Amino acid sequence: MGKQAIERTPYHSYKIKTLPKGCKLCVRGQKLVLFITGLCNRRCFYCPLSDEKKDKDVVYANEWDTGHRGGELIKEQMDVIIEEARLCNAKGAGITGGDPLLVADRAAEVIRKLKSSFGKSFHIHLYTSLENVTEDKLKKLHDAGLDEIRFHPNLDDDSLWSRIELARRFDWDVGVEIPVIPGYEEKTKKLLDHVHDQIDFLNLNELELSDNSASRLADMGFEAKSDESYAVRGSEEMALRLMQYCLEKGYDYKIHYCTVRLKDGVQLAQRIKQRSKNVATEIDEVTEEGLLVRGAVYLKETAPSFSYRKMIKEMPLEKRKELTGKLENAREELSKEFGLKKDALRVDDYKLRLLCSEDNVRRLAPRLKAKGLVPAVVEEYPTKDALEVDVEFL
Repeated sequence: MGKQAIERTPYHSYKIKTLPKGCKLCVRGQKLVLFITGLCNRRCFYCPLSDEKKDKDVVYANEWDTGHRGGELIKEQMDVIIEEARLCNAKGAGITGGDPLLVADRAAEVIRKLKSSFGKSFHIHLYTSLENVTEDKLKKLHDAGLDEIRFHPNLDDDSLWSRIELARRFDWDVGVEIPVIPGYEEKTKKLLDHVHDQIDFLNLNELELSDNSASRLADMGFEAKSDESYAVRGSEEMALRLMQYCLEKGYDYKIHYCTVRLKDGVQLAQRIKQRSKNVATEIDEVTEEGLLVRGAVYLKETAPSFSYRKMIKEMPLEKRKELTGKLENAREELSKEFGLKKDALRVDDYKLRLLCSEDNVRRLAPRLKAKGLVPAVVEEYPTKDALEVDVEFL
């Protein structure tokens, strides 16, 4: 075997040896991101969780809110998880939070269901801090079929670091995954020294500024490294020094330094392209990036505005049913009047609008507006929440 060295990957990251199996699938966009709970008893000053997820017992499959609000997962919520994995052509899943070990039984149940639905080769990894680690919980996850566990130790407190050793009692891959925090270089080296013979891999994540209530990075003086990135200045340079440190110490574990660019520009982009293949219909145009370009017809009361997404998400069920009924009636009337083929005009009951091709909405825009409707051409992600990139009102 040749001498180990730091290598740049095709994914805008760096590695020593090979990537962990979970990362190999992730960089190809083949991992379902399963957010199993927002509950957590750590209060990390760099926490990236959004305000709508942090400290809330919710479950998301990628961007799809399963509707879970505490308690056991019901069949319909589990079906959402399976369906999202299918739509993304996922070859595995990464279970995250919050801390999944606070809902260990739920995590184990989902692992078993994913394995039974997609086969034993469906690779599943899970992230957890050390606060809730016990041998019994680890056994539950292992017996359910978990392939890889990633620990997130507290760099300010080494009192729980010894719990990583419990994971070595089971036949799976064990790793440590931590953010690279400028100013924490010596504390991080102390951890790397501690785990050098306990783990199979080390993942170093570029620190990122977050627009949420939990993160205190900006208040603490951390700055973005450029106007085009939320990555923190100095994080990458420190990561490369840590990798060199491990080489000099002769540590044998795999190391991957994951950049913000990889997560946003590679992993997410690849997953988007996978999903667009399964959700695009004949009315959609698919861009090179996997985004959908389509025509949209809105009722005046639900046309996109500054608070559009909040309005849609928080709308009472009865009001949603009322508006869906209006859209169904409008679809029938417009289809007959304009001589549209079956399915050329569809009701989107999630975002409360009618969908059609770009050609049709442009052709019919004057007549739609005369009827008090709001026509537009939208470019959006092929995800469940259909996040808009651009809305062109006609």
